[in-house]
Amino acid sequence: MSEAWWKEAVVYQIYPQSFKDTNNLRDLQGVISKIPYLKSLGVDVVWICPIFKSPQHDNGYDIADYYEIDPRYGTVQDVEELIAGLKKEGIKLLLDLVVYHTSDENEWFIESRKSKASPKRDWYIWKPAKNDQEGNRLPPTNWRSLMFGGSTWEWDESTKEYYLHSFCKEQPDLSWENPEDSEWT
Repeated sequence: MSEAWWKEAVVYQIYPQSFKDTNNLRDLQGVISKIPYLKSLGVDVVWICPIFKSPQHDNGYDIADYYEIDPRYGTVQDVEELIAGLKKEGIKLLLDLVVYHTSDENEWFIESRKSKASPKRDWYIWKPAKNDQEGNRLPPTNWRSLMFGGSTWEWDESTKEYYLHSFCKEQPDLSWENPEDSEWT
């Protein structure tokens, strides 16, 4: 493949939860078992959707832990076996890594919402409420969620501020203005 392999590659996208079952769920072992089939199709790249630990409010795009594989898909050893099997067949692996937002169950967000003084508070986008003429609490903007409808702002009762979520409320947006966020991503 050329240096710009992605321009000409045959890319096969896999949602593990709906691809191949080996344990009454769809899983990584199911993907591994289909490597010969993928090779026979002429696939150059397997693009696998998120497999990290997630409460699954948005098919794994709400990552709770970037260091753990979701047990419903398998283990780190399964990922290593998948990588080795694909490499043996000359197939690249593109792992869908979501860095725009996390799950609200991610330890960073849990820490962020503990208090306004939290060291992780500015890892996310928090804003105070606005008030209408009658003093009713309103979100900071009138922005609407991209895919899930409703406001992009969710009220947090414990710290009395809104956090931003472009998708579902369980997916708080990370703040790209925070150097610590942009450094780890």
